[in-house]
This record gives sequence, structure tokens and C-alpha cells, in this order.
Amino acid sequence: DGDQLHNHNAYESLAAVGEDLHLLLLDPDRFLFDHHNQNTDNMKLLYREGKLYGRHKEETLITEAFCRISPGKSEAFFVSGFSGSGKSMLVNCLSDRVNSVGGYTIKHKFDAISQEQPLSGVISAFNKLCLMIKGGDRPVIAKKLMEEFGAGVGLLIRLLPNVSALFPELVSSATKVEAGDVMNARSVSFTLLRFVRVVSSPRHPIMLFLDDMQWADSTALDVIHTILSDKLNSCMFFVGTYRDNEVQVDHDIFNLMRELEMSHVHTTKLSLAGLDQSDLNTMISDALCVY
Repeated sequence: DGDQLHNHNAYESLAAVGEDLHLLLLDPDRFLFDHHNQNTDNMKLLYREGKLYGRHKEETLITEAFCRISPGKSEAFFVSGFSGSGKSMLVNCLSDRVNSVGGYTIKHKFDAISQEQPLSGVISAFNKLCLMIKGGDRPVIAKKLMEEFGAGVGLLIRLLPNVSALFPELVSSATKVEAGDVMNARSVSFTLLRFVRVVSSPRHPIMLFLDDMQWADSTALDVIHTILSDKLNSCMFFVGTYRDNEVQVDHDIFNLMRELEMSHVHTTKLSLAGLDQSDLNTMISDALCVY
């Protein structure tokens, strides 16, 4: 039927077909979706989970920074921007890369009440790391920790209870710590530093991601400085994000940046602006399924 040949859904040329096929091959998830079964009375915008728009250069920058620690050193990467600018998503896109090289990703998100227990979040992140160590590596790490801490391993277990998963047979004897023993911030910093020296390596780098650092205080940031400025065996990639419109020039974040640079720790500062028109159009097109 001649009318069917002029259907508004038909392609006008073979070149147009080729262009769409090329787009389909480049990004199949953008086109292969089931929109016919959606309830038209309550339709939702189809934002693509995990899709990062307009941040290709930034993704490359943070990936290259992570790759620089592969010889066995530490580096810092700070990302600023307003709330919702994609800071956390940019950092999270690196997680697969970290996992693929045998690394560990640990995270903590500060909030308004974090300053009441300034070190709890950082300690909690390292405590979770203990459970990420793979079975085959556990005996080796356990042995090295015992060599590093000796009789003081009880303090480590008190600070990071999940360490007990590495050598449960030693927990009962190792945790005999005097009741009056209280670890101050300096002791916490040094204990975590020694722990990172043992656990991290070029084969197993650590990425520590601290989100919403506008809520962090100097105590937590001093711990970060102690670990990153270590010149021995630490291999850690630190990423900190913060809302630049919610911090003053005298915030502890900027003191940390200066101190890291003075300690010759490679430090990158990245500011995320809003999306440009082209990237915004792409995002809206994806959400509306209109191309």
C-alpha cells in the first residue's frame, strides 16, 4: 500500500537508518527498553541509573589520578560543587576500576552531627575494610599485622573490631587491654597508619571516599593527613567531596589541602559546574525516550 510507505515512523533514507544503528551499537541501553508495558496513568521519567552525563573529562582525570598510585604511593583528589552536581556519582564511577585491579573501596558520608563524634566515621570505614580482605589474603595479612603490632594488637582490635575476622584464634588473648586504656586522636591516627601500611599495596590499593566534607572537622582530617603523608608503604587514593557554597575560606578542608601539598602529596582539585546545553538535552532525551 502506497500510504504505508509514507508512514511518519518510516526512515527517509538509508543514511538515517545507518546513523541510528550506529548510535544503537555505541549505547544499546539508551534504546533497548520496554516502554509499551508502562502504565500511562502514572508514567515516570526514565533516568538511567548510574549514567553520568557531561563528565567525560572529569572521569578521565580522576581515573588517571587513581592510576598514578599504582607504583605504591598515595594521592589526594578533591571534588567541589553544589548539591546535586554529580560529585558522588563521579567518584562512584571509579569503583569498578578499583575492584578490577584488586583494590578496596571504603566510604563515609559526613552529616550535620558528625562533629559530635569526629573520628567515628573514618574508623567505621576502615573497620569495614577488614571484611573486604579476600580469603586467600587473610592469613598473610594476619601474620603481617601480628608482626607490626605485636603485643599491641589488642588496641588495634579495640579500634577495628572486624580485624578479629582475620585471626579469630588470637582474639581472646590479643584483646586483653587495660580498661583505663583510651586512645586519643594521635593514637588513632598512628594505629590506622600502621594498619594501612600492612593492608594496602600496589596489588591491593585502597580508595577512601569521604563525602560531604563540609561537615568534617579537623580531627578527622588530621587522620587523613597522617596516612597520606606517610613515606613508607601506604598505597591509598583519597577522594573528598564537599559543597563549595557551604564552606568558608578558613574551613579545615583547605588547611588539609595546604598541608598535603607541603608534605609533597600529589593533590588534585576539581570543581564541577552545571551541565552544558548539549549534555542537558541528552539527559532530557533519555528521560523522555525522545531522540
